[in-house]
Amino acid sequence: MKQTIVGSLAFLALFVCSGLAAEDNTYETREAGFKITKPQSWQFIPAQTVAVNLALPRLRDKELEKVIRSKPNVPFLVIARFPEPYEGLNPSVQVSLKTQGELLNEGAPALLTRVVQRLRGNFRDFTFVRPVEQTTVDGQPAARMTARYTVADAKGKEFKTLARMWVVPRGEYMFTISMYGPQEGPDVSEREFEEILQSIKLAKE
Repeated sequence: MKQTIVGSLAFLALFVCSGLAAEDNTYETREAGFKITKPQSWQFIPAQTVAVNLALPRLRDKELEKVIRSKPNVPFLVIARFPEPYEGLNPSVQVSLKTQGELLNEGAPALLTRVVQRLRGNFRDFTFVRPVEQTTVDGQPAARMTARYTVADAKGKEFKTLARMWVVPRGEYMFTISMYGPQEGPDVSEREFEEILQSIKLAKE
């Protein structure tokens, strides 16, 4: 299987690799007010195309705002347990920046519920393990959920997936933090995912 991270890696990177810290385990973008640290053995997955020296739309960069609006599901950062290509379901973390749209100021649970509605329409066996609920990420208001569903690769091979997702509102935008892995076996990666989640630091608004 040549593309085993849930979602697509053929994405446009919104932040440059200079966001990586010297030890290469921490990614930080001051423009976004976002910082995350991966386990030593995990990988930052690079994009094929890098947009250099772009500020976030919260800094009034209208061109980047246009990109985000036209490509709302594009992650700006992907972390994976194994190098690609990987023969199996590669545990991964994806972080995206999206507009809140018509749900502006409705709160994190409403935002995540909208995301979940779209997911449920794409996966016939979508089942909640943990329904949408209020929580925090680095002390900031957020919502979270966990669900099971099946994904298939280009050859039709199916993988039982456990998805964990958080939404964190930030002004007119929101961070979507998604963690995907197999439902059982040695690669479930629950401990590593929790470690990554706890490493996230957000600038105070």
